[in-house]
Amino acid sequence: MTKKIKLENQLNLMVALDLTAMDPILMKYVSFLCKVWNIEHLYFTHNIKQYKLYDLYDDFLEEGITVEDIVDRALNKTVDDHYTATVPHTVIITSDDYTESILSHLAKEYKIDIMVTGNKDELQGTGALSQKLVRMLDANVLLVPEEARHGMDHVLIPTDFSSASAKCFEVADSLVERSGGHIEALHVYNIPSFFFPYINTEKAIDKTKLHLKEKVVQFRKKYKLRADIPFKYMDRRGLSVVEAIEIHAEKGAFDIVVTSARGANNITSLFVGSVTNDLLIRNRKMPLLVIR
Repeated sequence: MTKKIKLENQLNLMVALDLTAMDPILMKYVSFLCKVWNIEHLYFTHNIKQYKLYDLYDDFLEEGITVEDIVDRALNKTVDDHYTATVPHTVIITSDDYTESILSHLAKEYKIDIMVTGNKDELQGTGALSQKLVRMLDANVLLVPEEARHGMDHVLIPTDFSSASAKCFEVADSLVERSGGHIEALHVYNIPSFFFPYINTEKAIDKTKLHLKEKVVQFRKKYKLRADIPFKYMDRRGLSVVEAIEIHAEKGAFDIVVTSARGANNITSLFVGSVTNDLLIRNRKMPLLVIR
């Protein structure tokens, strides 16, 4: 089982690097995390696809230089130039055709709590690696976009009132413990438009909000949530749930979104909840932490 994210636990983070301009962004962000989380060790890793490795060997063999040597120098230079924290770190270079498989193996071997990876603009609409990592890893996954703010003061938890989403609140408490930040929960609802010709719209909305308030009371009691965490409700009005979450998150200038890998249909770890899956494949302006 994955170790709970608590600041009294010393966390092990693994940062997946790809030798692009995203790497310095990740270095600076994890340097910030070292100030607000209790991190014991960082592992910076890069996987060289084996088929690419073999194609390049002939080019460097005469000089006695291997591709691993070049990658190692590049990674260490990036670390030296952009990593500013004092938490001990290790650089790991692997060669495997399947990056997600080797990262899953490393996460188990090094008992990784959180796998950190970049979420680049040019990858918008794919999210394939992120989806695979969330599905395969026992570790939690943190996606960091290019323009991530270095803050942990304002945490958003989208919730469907499931047991899976309840786990996010305990994690979020730990995230803001040092920064003194606050947490806000958001539930996105929808009243089907085909009801409107037959019922009073205002009464329907009022009844829905009353029902949600009662549900929040039950949710707080069942999972022993802090009474000072505000719950907001948002009618998506033709938007998707993810679009509604993004609009609310951007308006509120949240520093990070915390969501569960699984939703209300908590069937198996092989499937990612539909809302989380949609969040993974969309480009966001803030980090997304996916909890196992």
